[in-house]
Amino acid sequence: MKIGIIVTGLVNPILKADYGEYADMIMSTLSPHGDFEYKIYSALEQLLPDDLDECQGYIITGSVHDAYADEPWINALATWIRRCDELCKPLIGICFGHQIINIALGGITEKSTKGWGIGMSTNEIKMDAPWMDPKRASINILVSHQDQVIKLPKGVDLVASSDFCPNFMFTKGLHILALQGHPEFSLEFVDRLIESRESLLGDELYQAAKKSMALVPDSSIMMKWFATFLVNNKAQH
Repeated sequence: MKIGIIVTGLVNPILKADYGEYADMIMSTLSPHGDFEYKIYSALEQLLPDDLDECQGYIITGSVHDAYADEPWINALATWIRRCDELCKPLIGICFGHQIINIALGGITEKSTKGWGIGMSTNEIKMDAPWMDPKRASINILVSHQDQVIKLPKGVDLVASSDFCPNFMFTKGLHILALQGHPEFSLEFVDRLIESRESLLGDELYQAAKKSMALVPDSSIMMKWFATFLVNNKAQH
C-alpha cells in the first residue's frame, strides 16, 4: 500500500541529526505493521498531490506551526483536506495534522488555556472499531503541544479523551482518523524535547513531564491501529 506523508513541519536541526525528520519517524514506526511504500509531499511548499489517487492513503505530520494561522500553505492544506473528505480518501492526522483536519471540517482549534501538554498522556478509549485491535480501555501516547482541538466538527466520533485534552482522538466515517499525540516519537526524543524546554515549562510542569515518562508508551499499538485503519479503508475506498 502506498502512503503519502504530508510534511507540515521540520525537526529542530540539533535533534534531526539523531532522530531524522517527522516523516522518517512515521515510516520507521509504521512499516513494521504492514507492507507500505511512501511518497513525501511538502505542504510547507504547497506541494500537495492534485490527484488523490497518487497514494492509497495519507498521513499529515506534526508541526511547530499553528493550525489556525492565516497562512497560504495552511489554507491550501485545509482545502486539500476537504477534498480528501469529499472523496472519502483514507487520511490520518498527527498533532498539527489532527488540529488542521479539525479546522478544515468546521471545528475549532486554539491555544489551550491549560498550557503545555508534554510527556506521556493517558487517554480513555470512548468507542470501539474493527481497526482498534488489540482492544484497550486506555492508551498512553507521547505528546508535545500547546494548541488543542477545543470544539469538534459535526459528523465526527470521539475516540479517546482525557481531562487535559478532551478531544484527543476522533474519526469521521471510515476514512479520517485524527490524533493529538505522537506515536511516531521515541521516549528519548520526547525526553530531549522536555530538557530543551525546561525554562519554558517552569519547574512544576517540567518535573511532572519527566515523571510521566515512567509510564509505558502504547506507541506500537497506536501505529498498528493506524496501519489497520489505512489497510481496511483502502479496501473500502
